[in-house]
Amino acid sequence: MHYRSREVVQVRSAYDCDVLVIGGGIVGLSTAYAVTRAAPGTRVTVLEKEQGPARHQTGRNSGVIHSGVYYRPGSLKARYAVRGAAEMVKFCAEYDIPHAVTGKLIVATEKAELPRLHALVQRGRENGIPVRELGPAQIIEAEPEVRGLAAIHVGTTGVCDYGAVARQLGEASGADIRYGADVVRIDRRPDLGAAVRTADGTIVRGRVLVNCAGLHCDETARLAGDDPEMRIVPFRGEYFTLARPEL
Repeated sequence: MHYRSREVVQVRSAYDCDVLVIGGGIVGLSTAYAVTRAAPGTRVTVLEKEQGPARHQTGRNSGVIHSGVYYRPGSLKARYAVRGAAEMVKFCAEYDIPHAVTGKLIVATEKAELPRLHALVQRGRENGIPVRELGPAQIIEAEPEVRGLAAIHVGTTGVCDYGAVARQLGEASGADIRYGADVVRIDRRPDLGAAVRTADGTIVRGRVLVNCAGLHCDETARLAGDDPEMRIVPFRGEYFTLARPEL
C-alpha cells in the first residue's frame, strides 16, 4: 500500500492540473465552477488569452436572461433554458450581481402574426413559463410606446451583467485562472492527457482538456488534432442606447 500511494502521488504531480480549460468566457468559467463543485479537490486551470474574463461574446451582448418560450416543449433546449433562467437569477441574487426580472412583450402587429403568437402562448405554458395574453389597451399600459393587435407578456425574461457573472464564477470556482495565456500549440496523447503551450512559451499539462474557446473553438479543436468539419465565421452586431426625446 505504501508503494502504491507513492506511485499515485508521482503520477499526479506530473500534471499541472487535473482539468485544463481553454477559454475564460462564461462557458469556460462555468465549467471550472461546475467541476470544482461536483468533485471538490479537483485541480482546474483555465487559460484565457485576453487580460481578463468575458472580453468577447460573454461581455458584449444584450444581457438577456432568456425564458425558453420559443423552444419545443420537452426538448433539452427548453428544459435547460427554463432551469437555467431560474438558476441565473438565484446566482445573481446570491452574489449581489446586478440583475432584474423585467419580463418582456412579444407583440403581433399584423393579423398574419396572430396564429404564431397563440402558438407561443401554448408553447410557453407547456414549458412551465408564466405567459399572459394582452389586448391593444393592455399593451399600451405595459409599454406606452408600443402598439399592436395582441401581445403576450413573458414573466421570467430578465437581464443581468454577464461579465460580472463570469468574474464571480471564476472566483467561486477556486480554479487557477491565467489571463494573457494565448494557446498556440496542443499536444494530446492517449492515456497521457494534454500539454498546452502558450505564446510566451509556458507549458501547462492536464489530465483532461476541455475546449471552451467560444468563437475560436474550431481553431482550438484543430490545434488538438481534431477535425470539427466546420468553420466558425464570427460577425458583429451593434447595440444602441436610445434617449427618450424631451417634449
